Amino acid sequence: MSESSKVVSLSEKGVGRHSVSAGKPAVLPSTVALLKEKASVQLFERVKALFGKVDDSLFAMAERAHGQEEQDGLFQALRLLRVERRNIAERFVSNVQRAFQLRQEEQAEPSFASDNLSLVHNDDLEQLVAADTMVANAKRDFAEPLTELCLRLDTLYAVKVYDKNNPLGPDVICDAFVEAIQELDLYIRARLTLLKKFEQTVMQQLRDFYEFCNQLLVEQGVLPSLREQQRAARQRPVYPGGRNPVNGNVGPASAAGIGAAADGSGQVAQGVPVNGHFAPGLVPATAGMAPMPAGDLLTHLGALQSGAHYQDSGAAQLLNVGDLLQQRLVEENQAASLAKVDSDVIKLVEMLFSFILEDRSLATPIKSQLGRLQLPLLKVAIADKSFFSKGGHPARKLLNELADAATGWQATDRYESDPLYNEVSQIVERVLSEFDQDINIFSSLLESLREFIIRERKRAEMLERRVVDEADGRAKTQAARARVAAVMDALMAERDLPPVVQDWLQKVWNNVLFLTCVKEGTESEAWSRDVRTARDLVWSVQAPMPDSRKQLLSLLPVLQEHLREGVEALSYNTFEARTLFAGLKEVYRERFALAQRLTEERERQVKEQVEREVRAATATEQLAEIPQEITTETLQPEVITAENSHPQPVAELNVDSVTEAGVEVQEVAVPQMEELEQAVAQAEVAAISPEQEGLVPLEEDDPHWQMTFRLAQGSWFELKRSEEEQFRCRLAAVIRDIDQFIFVNRNGAKVAEFARLELAHALRSAQLLPLDDGMLFERALQSVIGNVRKKRSEQR
Repeated sequence: MSESSKVVSLSEKGVGRHSVSAGKPAVLPSTVALLKEKASVQLFERVKALFGKVDDSLFAMAERAHGQEEQDGLFQALRLLRVERRNIAERFVSNVQRAFQLRQEEQAEPSFASDNLSLVHNDDLEQLVAADTMVANAKRDFAEPLTELCLRLDTLYAVKVYDKNNPLGPDVICDAFVEAIQELDLYIRARLTLLKKFEQTVMQQLRDFYEFCNQLLVEQGVLPSLREQQRAARQRPVYPGGRNPVNGNVGPASAAGIGAAADGSGQVAQGVPVNGHFAPGLVPATAGMAPMPAGDLLTHLGALQSGAHYQDSGAAQLLNVGDLLQQRLVEENQAASLAKVDSDVIKLVEMLFSFILEDRSLATPIKSQLGRLQLPLLKVAIADKSFFSKGGHPARKLLNELADAATGWQATDRYESDPLYNEVSQIVERVLSEFDQDINIFSSLLESLREFIIRERKRAEMLERRVVDEADGRAKTQAARARVAAVMDALMAERDLPPVVQDWLQKVWNNVLFLTCVKEGTESEAWSRDVRTARDLVWSVQAPMPDSRKQLLSLLPVLQEHLREGVEALSYNTFEARTLFAGLKEVYRERFALAQRLTEERERQVKEQVEREVRAATATEQLAEIPQEITTETLQPEVITAENSHPQPVAELNVDSVTEAGVEVQEVAVPQMEELEQAVAQAEVAAISPEQEGLVPLEEDDPHWQMTFRLAQGSWFELKRSEEEQFRCRLAAVIRDIDQFIFVNRNGAKVAEFARLELAHALRSAQLLPLDDGMLFERALQSVIGNVRKKRSEQR
């Protein structure tokens, strides 16, 4: 079979294309079926060989594990892989074989994230990076045999074959293995180790595999002279547009060019080499041109970085790097193709900066400055593929620190002279002018930025500390007054206390409790002691007498000492203190005199009771001597009198309700300490502000009410007083005593304060909007991944 007949079988390709688009099952050409069979055998053997290496690695890792959980996870993975190794190998080969069934719709090349996010399992970015890296390395290292295989397969299939849908391309082989192990419940370290061994055993050894596949196709007569033609084309000079500058003629298309570019109509596709030459600019990856080395791409990006590509409008701008590279190559009269991994990185960086430039957490002038870092960070990502997975990368840390420092910054009329804006601008200018490939500049600038931030925050913290201390002081005062009032109300309400005791409580002990509450708090021993003293004082003049006489005698020395200490702590007026002590002494003198009178009265009543009992007993004896003929009816009055005169038991005598000198003494229960503590806990501390009046109470499960309990100190918000008055503020403190939230601006000045109910309503009405102040790069990366995964899910 001749080469031309094998390659330029356009009628057959047209028929095949029609049948595939109509949805009928594609029948593989005999040559492709043979390649599928032979390649499957080789891949199956290679995958089987990797499990022995994985077994050894996991066992060694388990022995060195630092914790029991890690060791258990590794051993469990070891056992699972031993059981499933053959099934994994068979699923892997089956997945590769399925890839040979190309479809018409696969001609459109998927975007970066759609390609790579299929590798993500449980949102694990490490796996994405591991898989993407091994694919990128394989495409870079085996570009030439891959291109040959792609061109040869394109002559055999009814649909366009390019690097992405190549059934034996690195993407397909890697995806097939990841899908084969996807459903296994593997410990993350074991999964990453398995992927690493797959890379070492299979992906890094693909050169021989591709050489085998190409040789098999050559033996079947598929483009046997392709390699020689490509070498000759590389040795010929490149003319713009494919024309000879001497005669302007365009030579006939080579067999290889026709095989790569022709479609069903026989037309030559755009961007495809004519006479072995490419027009200046970016060449599609499907054209068969070897990808541009990363070093050349970095050189072009460096030239673009030093050029002026930003307008002077001050608005944040996203660069279209593809267009810039196209212009650059045309100006340099060069044609170049991008490696798939480099194209992916360019797309990802563009998506990241698109997120950054739309982030409402940053003011527009700051976003405009950060947007100028797109090309430098793209260069970093091209040179170091671990940039996306290495959280500690200095370039990422610098971007995060810049964004963090500017989160609460607002643009004024003269923002160009603002110290922070100037610092950010200077850092960006230095990156643009000084960064080539040495990433140490990012570390140096990061250190300088942190020194600036420390100086700025010190000034703000001083003012903020005064604001918070002032609010905290007011809160403690307000809370202390409410809690002391709760104690006093529980002790004095509905009690007729002696005037001197009322003076002690209102003039002295009210202030003692207030100071203790402010200084020590209600959880302190001092607070409990002073509350108990107030309770004991009330009890001492309310306790039932004479039963409590002995207890009162033992209490008074301790009570007197505590009262003296309270007077001294207040530096109370000495004369008034003496008067209060004298008055209290007089009350106790009367209490003990009353106890004495009550005791004497009780003794007198007991004596009279005994006498009545004696008289009653004598009367009973006399009645027993009366003759039996006397009827009981004639003695009824005397019997009734005797019965009525029988005394009650002593326990039933109400000696505690004796009126002496016009004073009725009654027992009134004094609250226990537990009751007083409960009253303090339930005290209405937060006063109702005018703003709170009229606000509807929210249910406990209301999301905005619940949100007020989860807000972290230091969180940033956008506060809208009106359409004209909007500013950014930070939650500086939550004053727990009065349930109050203090907000300050970037300079530390107070801009707002809310009670909890006010705050919940402000969040509910969007008057107060939380700003996402997490690390900017990580937020951007997660947003991009999430959005693309959502699109992929919708497309399914």
